[in-house]
Amino acid sequence: MAVTMNKELLIRMPAPLYNQVKKLCESNYKSLSSFVRELLVERLEDSLTAKELKEIAEGEREYLKGKGINWRTVKRG
Repeated sequence: MAVTMNKELLIRMPAPLYNQVKKLCESNYKSLSSFVRELLVERLEDSLTAKELKEIAEGEREYLKGKGINWRTVKRG
């Protein structure tokens, strides 16, 4: 199954950063576009889901209410 590329990004960056990225791409035999796509996919896969963000927010609220366990009382296995 082929993926159709139909969106473009214009990315402005300082020349020294561009030169570093270009050298990295050349050493890995990748195009700059491919490199940026891979970084974006990695970032999206590493981001938290809406459910996980909700659980974190609930935990923070509970902690601020004084609910929780002192880390010093937790026994390490």
